[in-house]
Formats: sequence, C-alpha cells, structure tokens
Amino acid sequence: MGTDGKLFSACILAVVSIVISACTEPESNREAFSTQSPRNWAQESMLRAQQQASYLSDRTIKPIATDSATRNPWYSNHLGYTWFTNSSLGLNGIPYVLLRAVIALYPEIWAGKGSLGNLGLGPHPADYDPASGTLLPAEQRRPLPYGLVTAQDPSVPEDQRTDNVFFSCSACHSGRVYVNGRVRRYIGAPNTEIEAQAYAELLYRTGKALLSSDQATPGQTQVNPAEASKIAAFLENKLLTDPVWFYGGRTAAARTANIERARIQVARLLASLDHALETLIESAAKTELMYLRLASNLSYNDKDGQPAPGIFGPRPGRMDAFGIAAGLVALHAKRESFLTRLPDDHPFFEGLDYLSGEAKYQAAGQRLFETAAQWLPRDPAPSDISALWFLRDHIYANWDASQSAEARVIASGASAVGDPSKVNVPIHEAMNPFIDDLPPPPYPFSVDLALAEQGKPLFEQACASACHFAQNPKVYDTGTDMNRARQISPTARLGLLELTRETCERYIESGGSDWCQPKRGSRTADNEAYFITPRADKAGYKANVLHGTWAQAPYLHNGSVPTLWHLLRPDQRPTTFIRGNIKYDESWVGFVWDKAPALDEYGPGDSVHAAEYDTRLRGNANQGHTYGQQWSDDQVRAVIEYMKTL
Repeated sequence: MGTDGKLFSACILAVVSIVISACTEPESNREAFSTQSPRNWAQESMLRAQQQASYLSDRTIKPIATDSATRNPWYSNHLGYTWFTNSSLGLNGIPYVLLRAVIALYPEIWAGKGSLGNLGLGPHPADYDPASGTLLPAEQRRPLPYGLVTAQDPSVPEDQRTDNVFFSCSACHSGRVYVNGRVRRYIGAPNTEIEAQAYAELLYRTGKALLSSDQATPGQTQVNPAEASKIAAFLENKLLTDPVWFYGGRTAAARTANIERARIQVARLLASLDHALETLIESAAKTELMYLRLASNLSYNDKDGQPAPGIFGPRPGRMDAFGIAAGLVALHAKRESFLTRLPDDHPFFEGLDYLSGEAKYQAAGQRLFETAAQWLPRDPAPSDISALWFLRDHIYANWDASQSAEARVIASGASAVGDPSKVNVPIHEAMNPFIDDLPPPPYPFSVDLALAEQGKPLFEQACASACHFAQNPKVYDTGTDMNRARQISPTARLGLLELTRETCERYIESGGSDWCQPKRGSRTADNEAYFITPRADKAGYKANVLHGTWAQAPYLHNGSVPTLWHLLRPDQRPTTFIRGNIKYDESWVGFVWDKAPALDEYGPGDSVHAAEYDTRLRGNANQGHTYGQQWSDDQVRAVIEYMKTL
C-alpha cells in the first residue's frame, strides 16, 4: 500500500475506466441499475465512471473510525488513493540503484524486460501515450513498473538514506484489462498477472550469486569481493556515461533533477556497498529457510501420487501468502526481542516456568523453531488475490474469514514486510476507510440489459439472498479445495498475530497513534481480531458480496475456474487453462483462457506474463461450488448477463 506522490493526474486514464457499481443484496441501500430510469449500458457505465472518479478525487477531510475524539480529522479519499498507489508497504526493500545494477549484471537471473523479468506488474498508466494508447519511448517511462515504489528508511541518518524498492498496495490490488485496443488499469481489482513469489526467488538467486565461492553454508554472509567490485564499477560507469538511465524523466528539467538524484543515491550506496550486499545475502538466507527448507519440504511436495506446484511459481495472480507467512514465525522464533514482548502466561512459554529471563526466551524460541515441522502448513494453498471493493459489506477478511475487518490491513502489511520494525505503519491506516467505500469498475464491454433483467431474479434468489449478501458471518464448505481453509494451525496463528501486534506496538512506542491496536477489552479478545482461532473441522470459505465480479476471474478462492460460464457449468470446467491473459472472453465472461498471449499481444514493449494452470496439482482442484446446475443454458446466460452489471 505506496510513495511517489504525483500519480493522480497521470492516472486519469485509469480513473475514467474505474466505476461505481450497484449491490444486489436486499440489505444494501445501493440500488441496482434496474431501479433507475432506463439507460443503455454505455450510458450506465459512463455514469458509474464519473461517480468513481469523484470518489478517487474527493479531497474532503473527514473523520474515520480510528480517529480519537481529540484527533484532528486528516483523511480524504484522495489521500487514501494516493497512498494506495504510491506508498511503500515496507521500508526495507532493496536499494533502487542496486536493483537496477543487478538486473543488468545478472541476466541469467533477471530474464525479461519491461516488468522486472516479466513479473506481471505492468507499465505505469502514465507510460502510455494518451492519444494512441501505445507505450512511450523507454527513456520517457518510469523506471519501475506499476506497483513497485521507493521509500527511505527514517531510522537511517538522513545523509545515508537510499531509495528502497518495495511493493505498494496497488501491486497486487490493481488489475489490467485490454479494452478497445488499449490497456486499462482498474484500482482495487486483483492483479491477475503478478508473480510476487517469483520476485522473492529472483532476489534469493541474486543473493546466492553474491556469496564468496567458499561460502556454501546457509546463513553465511561474506560478499565475494569480485562481485562487489563488478557492481561498483558498473554503477560508476553508468553514472559517468549514461546518468539518465537511473531515473529517466519526461522533461529535460526532470531528467536534470533526476541525474543529481542518481549521483546522490549511487554515492550513498557505494559508501556502504558491502553492508547492502550482505543485507541482500541475509535476505536470501531467510528466503531459503522459509521457502526451501520449510515450505518446500513440508507443503510443496508430491503426496499420494499427486504432484505439487512449484514453490516459487509460476502462478500469475496467485500467492500462498499465509503458508509462506507462517514461516516468519519460525524465522523470528530465535529473536529474543520478539519473545520478551509476550506475557509470562503466553502459550509459547508453556512448561518453562522453571526458567526465567534470557534462559526462558532462548528455550521457548529454540522449541518453537525445532517443532516447526509440526505446526507449519502441510499442504500448498496458492490462492487468488482478493478484490477490494465496498469491503464494508464484509465482516471478515481473507478467503477463510480468518481476520476481523479492523485488523486486515495491518496484518497484511506485517506479513508482507516480514520485519515488524520496518512496516510503513502510518500509510496503512488510510487503507481501511479507502477500501471500505471503494466502488468497483463497471463491465467495460456491452451488456444486453433486457437479458440481464431476466437473470436478475434467478441470481437474487439462488445467489444473493442465499449466501452472497452483505455482513454474512458464515463460512461454507461447498466441496472446493480445502487446503487454504485449513492452512493456519493454532501455533502459526499465535505467532502471526504476535508479529502483527509487535508491528503495532513498535509504532505506538515511537509516538504513533494506536489506530492499529484492537480495543476489545482483553488480550484474548484482541487476538481474535488479529487472527481468528482456526475452525478445524468447521473450516470453510466466506461468501463475498459479488461487487465487480466480472473483473475477478478466474473464480473460486484458488482461481481454478476460468469463467463464469465454467463456474455455473461445472461439468465443463477445463483440466488445464491459461492464466495471465488480460484480453477478455465476453461470451463466457472471464479472461481469455484457452490460449497464451503472443509476445506483442498488448502492443510493442508491453509486458506479458501468462502460465498454464493445472487443476491436477495439489491445492489447484476445481471441484465444488456446483450451484447453477439446475438452470438451463439460456438461464445461465441470463444470470451471467446480470452478473456483468454487479
């Protein structure tokens, strides 16, 4: 959720493509289009686009739920939008000029161009010519793809701070669709192309490449002097021969200013290059522990003859966020400062009453680490990225309803960043009100409103009133793949909530507000806000209100069903299909799924990232949620036509 600050005017092209939607559940006070005076869909879409643009540009300062009685109001929708797109989730990313250097120097690792090795982030909307819709020349584009931003760590002395690259909220929660010959970006939509875990792999492989040749033992951090010299020489030469390469700039004035910025950043990096490279190597060691020594051995392995997906992917638009995050608990288990924050009666100290002080913390941490194989997930559970529209209609967060709405943002930031001391906590506060009221985009293609009217009562009776209504507190086992619902064990849950609590406490201790702290009257009650106790045999998935459902393909929590037609005709679901296309299948309503995009499908220089989805892999099953079988094909078409309008 991110830092750049000049995005609004540049994103106008995207804004007019993002629109407000009507909700169909009886409890909502938002009216469906059919209750308005008759219009064609083009007019309806334009009206909703105008309403959405007004939401994103609204600078009205207003109080929000986390403001205390004595706090001056500070939030506006426009501020939330700006932070959503431009502010970094964490402060501990890789230095920007170092990232540019290793991409250039290690092509065998960082294959691909335009999107950091085709990671599915895509160019910035401002990088497209507004007249033609094609990408601008490379030197005029932003140096980072959309969703990657820079931030400086305020805990570092000001004259030593580097621009550190990390994700913003928009990296995962803004999607692209190819509409009328142009790439459109939709705020709040799931990014159906992103490979976040593949980015972790690229950094991991780079860290390994930087090690001294005699450093084969995991955890060692000595930098190979030859690699450090190679990076330093590259940066110095680039600064001398092509200083615009670092930051670019649309105008001559911007390029001049950015050249000076590059000089400063390169100088700061070179002054502490060994430290920066050691940090990258240490990060690689942590990735090796979490991904390869834990997750890969415990979850991402073949079982009972069924193959597992790859630990790093490919999986466009999906990630095993909670499965990997659980490894953070093992990672922090031996960090004494993590355990010293816990009360003496915490379950992590059970049976250690005979110890005190440092001895108790060491014993508890060692036990937690050594028993990781017992409490970490045993099954892979890559899941789709969620949409973020009108989230005030949802009591709980995540596919399995494992968090309260109040804790969803800070918990997400804590798990994404991994280090409680480096989470960019202030920007997270604005995200809750922003996504609570963020309207979804309208379907950008044609709609047969007469046919939609025929589908509306079928949908409302079988879908909206039965499960997909606002404030539904239930979770359901509808026969879908249950790996995600059963992923978090009681121990992993305790560790993750304590890391989230520490993130909040550190912020409060530094003088920040207590907005991120649940206030339910007791530590136990607050725990339930951070992470709800696992439901065991009553596990399941929540039924989301289907705002903007057209943009959330593929369907089900694990994205195993490519289109709405396949969702409502389960016997026709394909065993394999392509994920990552941004061209749309208007007939069956979903992204094109039966062929991979060509390299220049979306225009010269644009990024393309797609991969096959195989439902036979563990965690990828496409069974379940068989509703709609009672309808005829004509009725299914009518329901789908109506769902386009949600």
